[in-house]
Amino acid sequence: MAAPAAQNASQQFLDDNQYTRNNILRYEKIFGETFVSTGGLQTTQEFCGRLNLSPGQRVLDVGVGTGGSAFFMARQFGCHVTGVDLSKNMVDIAEERRRQLSPELQSLLEFQVGDVTKVDYPAGSFDVVYTRDTVLHIADKAALYANCLRWLRPAGILLVTDYCQGDRTLSEQFVKYRDQRGYHLLTVPQYGEVLRKVGFQDVEAIDNSASFLDILRAELDKFVPQKEEFVKEFSQKDFDDIVSGWTAKIERVSEGSQTWGLFVARKPKDE
Repeated sequence: MAAPAAQNASQQFLDDNQYTRNNILRYEKIFGETFVSTGGLQTTQEFCGRLNLSPGQRVLDVGVGTGGSAFFMARQFGCHVTGVDLSKNMVDIAEERRRQLSPELQSLLEFQVGDVTKVDYPAGSFDVVYTRDTVLHIADKAALYANCLRWLRPAGILLVTDYCQGDRTLSEQFVKYRDQRGYHLLTVPQYGEVLRKVGFQDVEAIDNSASFLDILRAELDKFVPQKEEFVKEFSQKDFDDIVSGWTAKIERVSEGSQTWGLFVARKPKDE
C-alpha cells in the first residue's frame, strides 16, 4: 500500500513534532532499539506470550513504530507481520532495519505508511491484531475496532495496550498534557465496553497501571546513568526532555490521572 501523495494533518503534526527522527531515536535509547512503547522487549515478550503465536500466522501491527514487536514476532514465531503506522519517520526507520535482516526474515515483514482509520484489508486477513500505545491518537475507537473485528479471522485475537485516564478528578497537569498531545483517552472500563459493543467476546480489560509505574521507574533508573554517552550522541536538552517527561509521567500515573490499559479480546468463532 503506497502512502498518499499528501500527508494528512495528523501525520504531518506527528512527524514534525512528537515523532521527528531525532525524537524517535532518542526514545529508543530508553525503550530499547526498535522499540517506542512502554517496556520495550520485556513487555513485548510478555504480551506475545498471550497470543499462542505459531509459524505462518498473519499479524497486523497497528502503530508499528520502528518495528520492535514485528521483528520479535517474525524472529521468534515465524509470523508474517504487516506493520502500519501514520508516521513516515517511524516507518522509514523500521524499513531501514528490515533491510538489514536475512532475506528469509525480510520476507515475513511488510511496513506501510498509512492512517489505520482509512486503510482497509480483506475480511479475515489476520490471525492477530496487535497494537501498542497507539490508539490514544484516534477519537473514533469504535469504528477502528469494528474494522479490526472484520479483518480478523473467526476466533482471531486482538491485543491492545493503550494510555487511558483515571475515573477520578483529573489533575490540571494531566489535562494540559492530554490536550497538548491531542490524545483521545477513555477509562479502562469504558475502553473494554467499546470492544464489547463492536462485537468482540471474552474481553479482558485490565488496569495495568501498577506495572506501568514499575516499568517507568526502571526505565528512568537505567537511563540516567547513561547521561554522558547519550548527551554525546544527542544533546543535553534531549536528555533533560526524557528525564522530565518520564518524571512527569510517573507523577501522573502515581496520582491516578493517567492509567495504562491492557485489553485482550477474541472474535467469535462463528463469524
